[in-house]
Amino acid sequence: MLDRHPQRTQLDALLRSIREGRSSILLLDGGAGIGKTTLLDYVAKRAHDIELLSVTGIQSEVELAYAALHQLCRPLEQSMSALPAPQREALEITFGQREGDAPNKFLVGLAALGLLSEASRSTPILCLVDDAQWLDEASAQVLGFVARRLGFEPVGMVFALRAPSSTALFDGVPPITVEAFERHDAETLLSSLVPGPIDPRAMERVLDEADGNPLAIVESARELSRAEISTGMILPATTASPSRMEEHYQRLLGALPDDTQRLLLVAAAEPTAQSHIIFAAASTLGVQASALQPAIAAGLAHPPMRFSHPLVRSAVYRAATPDAVRAAHAALATTITGDADPDLLAWHRARAAPDTDDDAAADLAAAAARLQARGGTAAAAALLHQAVQVSSDDVRKAEWLLRIAQAELAAGQYDLATRDIAAAAGCLPERLLAESKLTEARIAFARDRGGASVSLLLDAAEHLAPDDPDGAREAYLEALSAAMFGASLAETGARRVAERWLAAEPTPGSRPAHLLLDAMTRVLTDDDPSAKRNLQEALAPFSGEIDDERTHIHWMWHATISALAAWDFTTWDAVSLRHLGYAREAGDYSELPIALTTRAYAHLFRGESSAAVEAVREMQTIAAVTGSRMAPTAAIGVAAVEGSDSELDKLVRATIADSEGRADGSGLAIAYWGAAVLNNSRGHFDRALEWARLAGGQSNPLHSATNWALAEAIEAASRVKGADASSELAQLESATAGYGTDWARGVYARSKALLSSGADAESGYLEAINLLERTPSRLDLARATLVYGEWLRRQRRRPDARIHLLRAHQVFADMGATAFALRAQQELHALGILTGARRADAGSGLTSQESQIAQLVGQGLTNSEVASRMFLSSRTVEYHLAKVFTKLQITSRHQLSGPTDRDLIGPTGI
Repeated sequence: MLDRHPQRTQLDALLRSIREGRSSILLLDGGAGIGKTTLLDYVAKRAHDIELLSVTGIQSEVELAYAALHQLCRPLEQSMSALPAPQREALEITFGQREGDAPNKFLVGLAALGLLSEASRSTPILCLVDDAQWLDEASAQVLGFVARRLGFEPVGMVFALRAPSSTALFDGVPPITVEAFERHDAETLLSSLVPGPIDPRAMERVLDEADGNPLAIVESARELSRAEISTGMILPATTASPSRMEEHYQRLLGALPDDTQRLLLVAAAEPTAQSHIIFAAASTLGVQASALQPAIAAGLAHPPMRFSHPLVRSAVYRAATPDAVRAAHAALATTITGDADPDLLAWHRARAAPDTDDDAAADLAAAAARLQARGGTAAAAALLHQAVQVSSDDVRKAEWLLRIAQAELAAGQYDLATRDIAAAAGCLPERLLAESKLTEARIAFARDRGGASVSLLLDAAEHLAPDDPDGAREAYLEALSAAMFGASLAETGARRVAERWLAAEPTPGSRPAHLLLDAMTRVLTDDDPSAKRNLQEALAPFSGEIDDERTHIHWMWHATISALAAWDFTTWDAVSLRHLGYAREAGDYSELPIALTTRAYAHLFRGESSAAVEAVREMQTIAAVTGSRMAPTAAIGVAAVEGSDSELDKLVRATIADSEGRADGSGLAIAYWGAAVLNNSRGHFDRALEWARLAGGQSNPLHSATNWALAEAIEAASRVKGADASSELAQLESATAGYGTDWARGVYARSKALLSSGADAESGYLEAINLLERTPSRLDLARATLVYGEWLRRQRRRPDARIHLLRAHQVFADMGATAFALRAQQELHALGILTGARRADAGSGLTSQESQIAQLVGQGLTNSEVASRMFLSSRTVEYHLAKVFTKLQITSRHQLSGPTDRDLIGPTGI
């Protein structure tokens, strides 16, 4: 929404007004694509407790009298029977439900007003009318009449009207002008839509041509390729069919004079959009500046030389013939002189070449290298593709194809990367064969995220070792990544990869990542406590920024999983955040899913459910675009913690079915762990124990799911008669001992307390809570508080149990962990304390009106008595009471005979 704060404030006030029983009306006035519909969506999403009626004007129905009114009022037909006979009959005739003479519009207007008034007796109503300029005239007149006569009915109306349409029909409706974005907000919007760097020229040009229109910015980000956004250069069409927008502009273009089309083509080919360069180049083609006038008249351009929409540029460029494109670039190349941009000059020369131009190709390759160094992978690939087309040197073309494949890998274009590296294979020099093998292996791993690519990566590492020890270390690091994903399903496990790395007797590395790799291999191959201390020491530099992190983004994932293995929440949190930021800046779609997964889990353990959900949604979008088959581990975590049974069941089944083929033991372990968490939260401890032990079987001292599963198994076993979790407790002690962090000690203390009794149990619970309060893990702290409260209740220490169970309930409810919140609620019910099942992301708890109704009903008042006391109708009380029953998960009025959660749960959290 960016700078729409004034409009949002007024819309919020409208909702507040109708909730308080007063009508409110507004008119959103602004140009096409300016954001009126987005504002209507905003108010609709916030009207969760209001009946929503909506209609959108349709140009093709503008001649159909009362079509829009009928669509808007159709959901209220059951209230028509309460209207006076003349009004009811007027609406029935108007809506074609009975025969009769057409009623006058005044009577229809009164009838519509009466209908909204009557229907609003049970619940407030909000009418949203989009594209009001295309309403049929009869409907527009009636709705304007109704809007001006609403008074103390809880009815709101919001009209969205495209400027410069006439607003006469809605005179008296307070207008809100929705204006174009300011420059800063327009830049923020474009940056948020485009992964990776944006060329400053492209940024300026797109924003100039969009002129603050948010829809134009969104369309540009959607239609222009990443390479075009990151270079500022319009590229030849990559698909056979132009977009709908481009087709529209190409039709307009076809009607223009030839000179005008040539001038526009020169402008489209010039990334800087500098009018003096464009006109100078056009003059070399015999085109005068006056040729711009027909384009201005057609709405395709503005003076001195600016396209009216960012997509006009691409439409012009892609509609031109190859000869015309070459001529335009040749004219621009002769115009650029002096200290001009060498990258841009190389681009114009290459695009102007009729056959081959090895000098231009070499210059383009040099420009691509500079862009690659700045993180512009998509841009580098675009320039190298052009270099390949104009080069006559097969060896150089093969090398460039390898670089293109590497850029396409980062862009998540795995099929293209596979194609281009295969095309390079026959002519690559000996020195690049090992690097080519490594790239092939990386593509396989990025596509499937499983253990099947371990052997490919190890093979590449061994090819690199004699001549490129640093490259070999990188390959071993990635082989270790693949083995971590493969876990027990990988043909070559993480321990075996570590052993092969150590057997290769690598030269000592000095970089933080090299030291981290060595420390990880020691933990995998050595049970000595010193290995854990070495891992912690190797992690220390990663708590702050490291110079070469951006160059080697994939190191960050290893730092993240190592921090998790070491139970170092602070480092995990910091590194996962930087990892995600670097992957975004680079536009690296092969790395983003991993970064988003680890970040989603950091949010989950922090209790930030909505942020975790956003990360999952972004991952799903990336998977749809790239075709990546990475297991939905983040989605599993969210569903498990939120208590979404059906969603988790679907995810677990799909992951188990898919993991075998990809040798993805890591995804399997997370699926088992997620099922254990959900069953523990539901109190299905026997099933939780089964799932947790399956997850624990995917053993790996660096795999967090294995350690987390031990804690789940212990909690479940503590509630299953005859179950023995002493083995899991010993394993958890081994996994946490030696690291000494508050998180590690807190989780272990909680787990040990669950298997203890008497004073030992209580001291363990208190120690766990004390330690976990010093960590960011609200999830683990809430769970420690819950099990302590449950233990206190079994010890019949009701006042103490009440305090801890209420605290646990509040935190679980606030973080959206509904199943855990319900478990705490059931314990509180056993104490005779009534709570509400609250969801922070759905507007937690009862509204003030619902709470008051619940309290009065709990005092024994009838619905009529409550209505009289609160000046409401009995139907309104009945409606709100039904919502109270749903929110509090109760079925009887007698269950309201105690205080509500609003009275019991104060502002003090954990």
